[in-house]
Amino acid sequence: MKKKYLIILLFAFTFNAFSSDTTIVRIHDRTDMTWYGNYDEWGVLPDGSLDYQKIYLHYTMGCATGGCSDWDYTTQIFVRHRTGEIDSSLQSSPLFTVNGNILDSVMYSDSVYVHFWDFNTNSLDSSLSNLLEIIQFNDSLNPTSSTDTLYAFQSGFYNMIFDTLGNIIDSIYVLPNNIMMNSYYNWYQIFDVIENYELARVITPYGSMLSNNWEFTSIFDITDFAPILKDSVEIRCHYSGWSSGFSATLDFEFIKGTPPRDVIQINNVYNGGYSYVSSSDFENNKLTPQNIHIKQNSKAAMVKMTATGHGFDNSQYAAEFKPINYYLKIDGVQTHTQYNWDSKCGENPIYPQGGTWILDRANWCPGTRAETYGHEITTYINPGDSSEINIDFQPYTWNGTQTPSYIVQCQLFQYGNPNFINSVEIVDVIKPSLKDEHSRKNPICGKPLIKIRNYGSDILTSLEIRYRVVGGDIHNYNWIGNLAFLESEEIELPNLTSWYGSENVFEVELVNPNGKADDYNKNNKMLSPFENAPEYPDTFVLWFNTNNGVIGGVSESSWQFLDEENNIFLSSGQLPANSQFKDTLSFPSGCFTFYVQDTDEDGLSYWNNNDGNGIVRFREDGGPILKSFIADFGSHIIHQFTIDGVPTSINEKETMNWKIFPNPTNKNIHIEGFSKTNYDIVITDNLGKKISKYIDNPLGSISKTISLKEFSEGIYYLKIKNKNQEIYKKVVKQ
Repeated sequence: MKKKYLIILLFAFTFNAFSSDTTIVRIHDRTDMTWYGNYDEWGVLPDGSLDYQKIYLHYTMGCATGGCSDWDYTTQIFVRHRTGEIDSSLQSSPLFTVNGNILDSVMYSDSVYVHFWDFNTNSLDSSLSNLLEIIQFNDSLNPTSSTDTLYAFQSGFYNMIFDTLGNIIDSIYVLPNNIMMNSYYNWYQIFDVIENYELARVITPYGSMLSNNWEFTSIFDITDFAPILKDSVEIRCHYSGWSSGFSATLDFEFIKGTPPRDVIQINNVYNGGYSYVSSSDFENNKLTPQNIHIKQNSKAAMVKMTATGHGFDNSQYAAEFKPINYYLKIDGVQTHTQYNWDSKCGENPIYPQGGTWILDRANWCPGTRAETYGHEITTYINPGDSSEINIDFQPYTWNGTQTPSYIVQCQLFQYGNPNFINSVEIVDVIKPSLKDEHSRKNPICGKPLIKIRNYGSDILTSLEIRYRVVGGDIHNYNWIGNLAFLESEEIELPNLTSWYGSENVFEVELVNPNGKADDYNKNNKMLSPFENAPEYPDTFVLWFNTNNGVIGGVSESSWQFLDEENNIFLSSGQLPANSQFKDTLSFPSGCFTFYVQDTDEDGLSYWNNNDGNGIVRFREDGGPILKSFIADFGSHIIHQFTIDGVPTSINEKETMNWKIFPNPTNKNIHIEGFSKTNYDIVITDNLGKKISKYIDNPLGSISKTISLKEFSEGIYYLKIKNKNQEIYKKVVKQ
């Protein structure tokens, strides 16, 4: 996985420019999930006295202490909400137990012996009968609290009579001194009503190829759960695995401000796992219609649905590998159709993996999030009345031994009116970015990619976008479109004329939505730290070995080089299978994208086929390898790079000279580099806390050894700073 610099710690929880208004709470810190079950932990969130424009859950999955599991298992994050309601259940408690067991009666005496024939001595012998611990519960007001304990010996049995040879010739009944008959108290156990609301769902990757210090962070927008994310909360990590394991670290990020609309009520519609025996059973007995009251002051409503399919049969794909729709119905009227399928598993940012990681699935891929689909139903509700909500799945039949199933979480959110009329929000910077979820698309030297959302009730038709590298020249782009309230869109911006700047941080700001001032501008700016795209010489050799995979008589794999405007600069065309190519290529100065496509989406190497292995490399002409690509890449490779004469950062030349090794280390690290001015080194832990600082004055070439012997195992960050630059390196202490 790509490097993470310390600057991530400054922006990891929010890239919003108003980060001083952010509160971060960690609940679950590398909680090991080693076996099927629930892992619960309490934490204290903000008290709810403030409004929050955004609440994010940063779910960092890692390997458990003993390493990652080889299998793909479902993990779910729940908030266990105490509703304030009280319920009770009828309980039954006995008057007594005997040795921890509930019996209808017990017969006992103070002292009782059992007769037996000892064949070693050829004589009659005896021993005390079974000792009984009789615990009594005689307080009807506290039926589970013991009131007395009695120890006695079992009676009410037959002692055998033996002849001189040890043969049984008769028996005699041992009468008890006491007989106790059991009866029961009926009482009601009172308990708080707890409602589990799913906040996030991530399926684990096939972990056989992951290192023990592997981690991956998925970020979830959970703003609509604000009414129940306050004060003391219990957060549950559910793990469906039958082997160890994975770890969970959960960071809750609260950004002060005003949301687009206030949440009035949250209701679970469906919440659980449901076997798909047949379509009729699934619809009539599992996902049955639910009637939910719409509050009188509700002005809008949305159904949010997360459904993942699991399991498949022997003769026809089902559930996990069955691409189908589900249908949302409100009061019997079909309002929405959703294709519940993830068709981009071959683009998985976690690769390579073991297992069938490249195969598309029912709304999930190994290692990634399950998508939550939002369905606006405002026009179908009647405040003060009830609405019938029903989900139907597209029917199909299956025939096999493994019953398919679906994990379904469906919630109804009720809202007030929009809080703003004319407003826009920056949701994400996809390129350039250091986020794990965007790692396949980064680093870049080409066109930035952002995501915006209409934050106001008026339709958004125009917008001015200002962007730059921090410290560099500002660029402007005028967007034209049509977005209704809360609709979003990804926008590819024209490339920067220069990636020069004072630091490697991309800045974007949204202004003048619909040609007017924004009603709410606290979510208009975002900062995104990034890595530079690599720089290669203007002439290098492309080594490309195709494997045996063919479609239509030609290799499944081919390559292209695209210029900054995505025009084809060089192309392989169709290639023969199982062939080796060594092409010497020359480029002008600029930014280029190397794009490799595999039409069967199984890369140049994949364990579960007979295609063999291929190779993709950049090599300096007559020199060493510049870049060796992973052959098990799934559907494609996207790799951007620059050619000499197009520096991507004002400090790039100096930055590239710094080396830190060995990494990981169990004792010392050695630092080599070049500095034109005095410099210092700061070491921080994974939370940004300064551990130590070193100040040095020599200029020119630098060689320094730092001992980490006394440091605990974990992740640390080095900041090397001089007059011209700040660079960040991650170091793992083992």
